[in-house]
Amino acid sequence: MNRRHLLKGLGATLTLPWFESLAQNAAKAPIRYGCLLFANGVNPHEWDASGSGADMKLSSTLKPLEGLKQHFTVLKDLHVFNNTSGPHWPLFSNYLSGAQFKETLIPEGGESLDQVIARHTGKETPVPSLVLAVEPAESGLRGGVPAVYYSTISWSSKNTPIAPEVYPRAVFDRLFDTSGLLRDRSVLDAVLAQSKDMRRQLVGMDQQKLDEFMHSVRDLELRIERATKEERLEGWHPSLAKPNMDRPPAGTPQDVRDHMRLMLDLLLLAWRMDKTRVATLIFNRDVSHMKFGFLDGVLNDQLHGISHHKEDPKKLASYQRINQFHVEQLAYLMKQMQAVDEGGGTTMLDNVILQFGSNMFNGDSHDGRNLPMILAGHGGGAIAGGRVLDFGPKAEDQQRACNLYLSIAQQMGVQLDKFGDSTGPLGGLA
Repeated sequence: MNRRHLLKGLGATLTLPWFESLAQNAAKAPIRYGCLLFANGVNPHEWDASGSGADMKLSSTLKPLEGLKQHFTVLKDLHVFNNTSGPHWPLFSNYLSGAQFKETLIPEGGESLDQVIARHTGKETPVPSLVLAVEPAESGLRGGVPAVYYSTISWSSKNTPIAPEVYPRAVFDRLFDTSGLLRDRSVLDAVLAQSKDMRRQLVGMDQQKLDEFMHSVRDLELRIERATKEERLEGWHPSLAKPNMDRPPAGTPQDVRDHMRLMLDLLLLAWRMDKTRVATLIFNRDVSHMKFGFLDGVLNDQLHGISHHKEDPKKLASYQRINQFHVEQLAYLMKQMQAVDEGGGTTMLDNVILQFGSNMFNGDSHDGRNLPMILAGHGGGAIAGGRVLDFGPKAEDQQRACNLYLSIAQQMGVQLDKFGDSTGPLGGLA
């Protein structure tokens, strides 16, 4: 607005709404990062894309994305570190970290991409990140290693895996119920004071562990402050001021389809209200016990067993249909985001970087050399869609998934020169 209009309306500005059409430099919507992961790979004969733009050709598994071609990029021949074959556990929990896991009884990995970003964007939101799943995490040991290796891809530090939340009501309450946080405020002061006294009695690694704990306490303090004092006096405003869904019932939905959709809706709600800008959702944990007999023509066997198809036609057909079902969930979320107006001529789909795929290619051979991976959204305008980026012809050091993760972190505003085993930003992405 020019100076004359501003002076004439000065007496009424306190009651006027914010008019985007009158703002010459309207604040832009924030960029979000999300990761949707399904376990145990894909039918390798039915996962492919070629061409570009409207002429992009999609294999049967990717057909649910037919009307969204301009909004995603298919990535080929990227892999995580050198763990490209072998047992399951090195090929799952390191998916977002690139760490080389060891067979230790105490979890040992590396900080994951989502948590690196959350440390940066979490300063602006009540909840730093959402770590969600549809299939619950396991406890104890499996195959001589911590069972959490099969259940999470989010790590807040080298020795701190984050167990995903599977209960929709708990997710909803974390986003909107601040009463428990208010009660915790006085407790935190006492915890910090006692921790400082205890530190004088500790040495070496014990001091490091306590420091990590105190860091978590400080993060909780910040979360309480943000969650109980939200004020937006200027700039960009979220598309929703109040939840547009009811608080979910207790427990988990018995139907896998309902559970997945509810978790996707909660993720979308959190982004629409700017409660968080980082979220991961695991559709199935590694060595998944989930069954998909509700899909036409699909064997009523566990996903893990179907993934070991041995080229059996019936298993391959079931495998493909399950993969397609997961792609349908991506298409659903993309369409929901496309319908959210975020001002400045953009939709939420324009302002997101959404990573989708699996932790291996062919589940029968545990082949992790060519991760099935799609990047949806435009990252605030920095990432074009309608493309297939094939890194197979390139040198090995340009095929590292951590190059992609470094690029994503930088697009999210994180000041970072290296991530995991990255050799530089991923060529051709931005």
